[in-house]
Amino acid sequence: MTFCVWLDDANTPDADLRMGGKARSLRRLAAAGLPVPRAFAIATDLFAALRANGPPLPPTLDGAGALASVDEALTALAAAPLPAGFERELADALSRLAPQGDARFSVRSSGALEDRADALGAGIFLSRIDVAAVDVAGAVRAVLAAALAPGALAYVASRGPRGDAVVMAVLVHSFVPGDASGTAAFDPDSEAEPRVELGADDALAPEARARIVAATRQLARDGACELEWVATGPDVTFLQLRPYRAPTRARPWPGAAALADGGALWTWDAAHNPLPLSPAQAGLVAFVDERCRTPFRQRVVDGYLFWRPEPSIDAVDVGDASDAFRTWARDAEAALATLSSEATLEAALAVFAALYEPLFSRVQPAARGARDALAAFVRAQGGKVDVATLLGGVPSLATARAARAEAIATADDAGERDAAVAAYVAAFGDEAPTWDVAAPTYAEEPTPLRAIAARAPRASVLEEDAAARLDAALPAAARAEGRARLAAARDAAAVSENDDALYARAQTAVRRALLREGRRLHSANVLARAEDVFWLPLALVRADARGDAPLSPALVTHELGAARRAHDDARAAPPPLPGALADGGPRTGTVRGRAASGGRAVGRVHLHEPG
Repeated sequence: MTFCVWLDDANTPDADLRMGGKARSLRRLAAAGLPVPRAFAIATDLFAALRANGPPLPPTLDGAGALASVDEALTALAAAPLPAGFERELADALSRLAPQGDARFSVRSSGALEDRADALGAGIFLSRIDVAAVDVAGAVRAVLAAALAPGALAYVASRGPRGDAVVMAVLVHSFVPGDASGTAAFDPDSEAEPRVELGADDALAPEARARIVAATRQLARDGACELEWVATGPDVTFLQLRPYRAPTRARPWPGAAALADGGALWTWDAAHNPLPLSPAQAGLVAFVDERCRTPFRQRVVDGYLFWRPEPSIDAVDVGDASDAFRTWARDAEAALATLSSEATLEAALAVFAALYEPLFSRVQPAARGARDALAAFVRAQGGKVDVATLLGGVPSLATARAARAEAIATADDAGERDAAVAAYVAAFGDEAPTWDVAAPTYAEEPTPLRAIAARAPRASVLEEDAAARLDAALPAAARAEGRARLAAARDAAAVSENDDALYARAQTAVRRALLREGRRLHSANVLARAEDVFWLPLALVRADARGDAPLSPALVTHELGAARRAHDDARAAPPPLPGALADGGPRTGTVRGRAASGGRAVGRVHLHEPG
């Protein structure tokens, strides 16, 4: 079998199919009379040969064990021997392409779909450039293996082939260095001029730009197209041709105008609430924002929770974070104890507000102050130590929660897992997968706990080790004070985790009261299901519960329909970034995320560009 197919010799439909989309596009560029590098394709037969004795690929990636099966397939492809004669054929082809000993090559993916308008796959597959001849075989294997990456498989499957229908060829040509490289695109039906884009530090000669524009116009006569090119001085080499669709301007995020409060900066609370809130949770946010004096304000806009600092609330010296937490926890327990199993909605809301204000106006500021004080002290002493590391894994309810989750993930059998789930629920059953009163608690619905996967342990630093690290970073005269500040900061780190459990209990009390109202409305034939109460505005449910304005079936039907449509619209159009400016534009700078869960998952990612 011949694996290397020369582009200028391939004149049969079979060869056309075996070389993949990227190689086919290079042939079309050459046929249009444009300068291209001489190239050959390593046909799809090599991919098939390396996959021949490997495990089958799963038909989809959302089934149990699918990602593990993909890993096995990747491992098998990496270990599979190259077919007899392939390495000699490859060496001969490279010598024919560029006989000089110091020649460099580009080794690029050439997927079966890569010249289709609906499956261009930019960035999905792998290409390696500036490769020495001795490294080409390894680069070829790496390019083929990249076709088995979960992201690539999911992308291809969404456009047709699934599982073992995936195929991949490799395009090899001489590496083309240049002063500039980039793309050019043109849709004559919607654009007046071709778009030419290049790297920020590249310099493109006017003659080269003119040639790129002329080539793009020429090829766009057969339909909108995009080109990849490399330029050296006035000379241009074209590397790829693909279909093109002119981008449409993104619509401004519809909630931007509501955040224009005299230049105040509202920040999307994506870390805690990345999804739209239910109407009940939005009403709870409005309830405490109106009644509680806290150093921040909150607002729900188009379903999403935003916050900003409140300058009118002066910072107060609340002293030791542990003392503040103990006082708050004692008062919280006493307040929760006043709620009977039949407590009214107004009583549950009153307790929630009574816990909410001191938590965010005293406990959390005290914890934040202790951590900030340690960081400021270390900076003032010229210390070089990561304060966050010193506070890592402080024993708290968070570490206890993680231990119970690990027990579920590592259970050996169903019985052991059931026991681990029951232990988790006993300790944290009032919590839920999301901070929304509409979400069933783990005590109500423990099923999500059974899906917990094992994860790498969090970094944990013992107090004596943290103290030793801090001592090493501080002058001797500052170590005693440094240790005192470290102890306070570690206590504060525990406080910042321990308050979640009590907060969840208070919010769950509101959920239970709302469910009681839902059951009452269901019995009165106003609601089809008790759980629908969470999709009604909280103000309407409160007014009905007090007897001030009874809900009618017609009004409920209207409100439920509007709420669900608004929720679907909000999920389809999230805020542009985890922050928004008063004018609705994006926040500039680096956007960072945080780990939320262990394991791997495959799903659709939506990137929303600001208007």
